Amino acid sequence: MSEQIFCPECGAPIQFRGTAVSAVCEYCNSTVVRTSVDVELVGKVSALVDNGSPVLLHSKGRFDSVPFVVDGRLQVEYERGTWNEWFLSFADGTTGWLADAQGHFSITRPIDPNQVAGRIPGYADFAIGHEYRVAGRPLVAVDRRGAAYVGAEGMLPFAAAPGMRFWSVDLRGYGGEFVTLDWGTDPRDPAPQPYFGRAVRLAEVGLFPLRRFAGWAPAKPPAAS
Repeated sequence: MSEQIFCPECGAPIQFRGTAVSAVCEYCNSTVVRTSVDVELVGKVSALVDNGSPVLLHSKGRFDSVPFVVDGRLQVEYERGTWNEWFLSFADGTTGWLADAQGHFSITRPIDPNQVAGRIPGYADFAIGHEYRVAGRPLVAVDRRGAAYVGAEGMLPFAAAPGMRFWSVDLRGYGGEFVTLDWGTDPRDPAPQPYFGRAVRLAEVGLFPLRRFAGWAPAKPPAAS
């Protein structure tokens, strides 16, 4: 289900679909939040840094046999640079994220936080390289970081104010599993939001279209299934 509203800053049309809570106006870069009765302006986002991502807004693909569309992007900055988190809307009504960092990609989907609450260390106690059991799976912590939202485009499931900081831990499994534990803005939260998925290749999920770069052969649409 989609809903069209008009940007309170410039009057341009903005499309909201599914569970999206906020959207970035493509004309004036204002962030607009949908409430139960109206829409409100929460500020303007910074220009996105071109970090060479081949992913495009509105591209489509398929993960675990379920079609999805790329509805939005968060650009995140931390001490080692920037990466992109692409918001995915699946045909079955669920959502997920495509993480896009330095040519590596993973798709994760949220699971019930009660599956990890009280069963994992706190954010500050995770040690890189150590193995942990998360929701019954043996996983190795590969990154722990505080980061900040610095840019956005399209639709998102929450209002990501520029400069907002959040804390997360990434873990990998022995069979290609990829898990993110997201503490949001409070690293002391006893129940972080877990996202479970795996590392992927863009060709594997049939993402199309892709951004074209000089010297690259044009991507071909996936065969109909």
